[in-house]
Amino acid sequence: MQLLTVVGAAAVLASSACTVRRAQPDLVGQDLPLTIIHTADLHSRLFPYNFAPSAADQDRGLSPSNAPFGGIARIATRVQQIRASAGRSLWLDSGDSFEGAPVFDAFHGEAELRALTVAGLDGAVLGDHEFARGARNLFDQIEHGAGFPVLAANYAWDDPPPAAAISSGRSLRDAIAPYQIYDAEGLKLGVIGMANITAIPAIYEAGNSLGFRPVGDAAALEPWVRFLRPQVDLVVVISHLGPEVDDGLAASQVDDPSAALALDGVDLILGGHLHIVTDAPTVIATDGLGHDAVVVHSGAYGRYVGRLDLVVHVGERAADPATRSRIASFRYTALPVDSTVADDPPTADVIGPYAVELHQAVDLDGALAYVDPSDGSKIVRADAAGGDSQLGNLVARAMQLHDGVLAQFAITDALGLRADVERGPWTIDQMFNAVPFDRTITVMYLSGVEVQDTLDFVAQQAAARGCRTQVQVAGIAFDLVCRGSCPGGQLACARNISIGDHCRQGGDPAGPIDPARCAALLPTSLYRVAVDDYLAAGGSGFEVLRRNRSGQPTSVSLRDGLRVLLNRQTPCTTQTDETDLGTGNPPRGVVERYGAIACLDQTIEAHDGRIRPVSE
Repeated sequence: MQLLTVVGAAAVLASSACTVRRAQPDLVGQDLPLTIIHTADLHSRLFPYNFAPSAADQDRGLSPSNAPFGGIARIATRVQQIRASAGRSLWLDSGDSFEGAPVFDAFHGEAELRALTVAGLDGAVLGDHEFARGARNLFDQIEHGAGFPVLAANYAWDDPPPAAAISSGRSLRDAIAPYQIYDAEGLKLGVIGMANITAIPAIYEAGNSLGFRPVGDAAALEPWVRFLRPQVDLVVVISHLGPEVDDGLAASQVDDPSAALALDGVDLILGGHLHIVTDAPTVIATDGLGHDAVVVHSGAYGRYVGRLDLVVHVGERAADPATRSRIASFRYTALPVDSTVADDPPTADVIGPYAVELHQAVDLDGALAYVDPSDGSKIVRADAAGGDSQLGNLVARAMQLHDGVLAQFAITDALGLRADVERGPWTIDQMFNAVPFDRTITVMYLSGVEVQDTLDFVAQQAAARGCRTQVQVAGIAFDLVCRGSCPGGQLACARNISIGDHCRQGGDPAGPIDPARCAALLPTSLYRVAVDDYLAAGGSGFEVLRRNRSGQPTSVSLRDGLRVLLNRQTPCTTQTDETDLGTGNPPRGVVERYGAIACLDQTIEAHDGRIRPVSE
């Protein structure tokens, strides 16, 4: 894709802007094809990986027999295949290419940006995980590794820049533009980046000097739409505004804030942060003149490349709402990225050395435990009823009992758990799949009133998410009332909060709290609580925790805490490694193959109703 003219963005992105002057064809009145290639939320999955495709994934073509999935070299091949059949095309990414796999921990985003550049990405919006190593790291990586525009129109930059600016006088504000104008063989597109702002307060409170403050959606978008609309045929928003929701939610369950944007003049929104796939794009009415906005999401972790084929009717006057260009029709397909897709050689050459160095430093295939439930199940990250899950219980318990922490109870972000743990060896690589983000344990002292307020907020968030909890816990139990009679006229709240374990009568996850087993929360008591640092800093709106200044960071990652907990479990004895079954190789024992690791069944930190969703 060739850049036409960077009008307003040239002042912001002076070093990378270029101007190409050529005679423009007269396309007025024509219906022109345009293909938008869309990706989002790569989360450092540069290399193919294994996971169990859901029923929805399999319906879209991700067959378990075609594992492993994803990989940037395969994505590059998909992009080339689309471009070869499309003519006019533009590849845009909706952010969060950083953090979520060991390669990011080792190289801090360098590999991701270099690979995306060689693969041919045309532009991307910033996601919140791009700030995982701070603003200075992000600037350095963009400055030296990004061969494409990085966009964010909803950040107001500090003036003067923060002291983190490098010696050349440039800083993050110089590496990011609010928009970019593209020329697709005479068809002009103005692309605006709407970066994430929900996680910015937590990042800022955590100590990163970002050098900017977030701007409200409408206030940020409207002036750029007004500026670009007279100059281009289509206005496109690449967005990372979505709320932090469970990527297992269906699109119909997601309250997408893109629908609340000031969309008059916007033709297309490419969304990220939700981790969903919109099999049928959403159409949002805007100005009443037939100029609707099409909304598309293309999943996460490199499992799909979205292909959106448009027919654009070129209007007479871009500045006139009645006669401007518009999307006349569209068709969307999420193309699977699996082992049937070959690697693109140039992209594979770029990431190859990173893979070699990473495997030399870390045994990613080393097993930490063996998952062997007697009922044939697996360790799931989300309860079907919306309450506590076995994986969530394990992570929270690891936080609570870690040496030097020993809290009365623990609270962690359920949305930081991103994959089930399948039967068989639980490897380091698979632990990164399940717990991908570099969150750490913070010890806090919360009053009973603060605990009540925090869990009330959890209930209010859950009420908007189908009564699905946004936290996982250990050492505490409560009823998550998503609809009922609550104090202060609220429809959602937490009730029957009790401190302890196995609090339900008879061990029934749906049963009432047994006061003989656990102690009721006391408003005037002070509790020692283990909280993940993201929530402790106010991430996802946990303002009660942000305002509490008692937090003591431990620097112990949730993954390290979980590894310690796994090492303390009962080792395997006679279990057979199922990965040998059906291979023709003689079966081997788990201990013989992996050493003295723990075997986990469905009873270890099982779903026990410590969070019970209730709708009255």
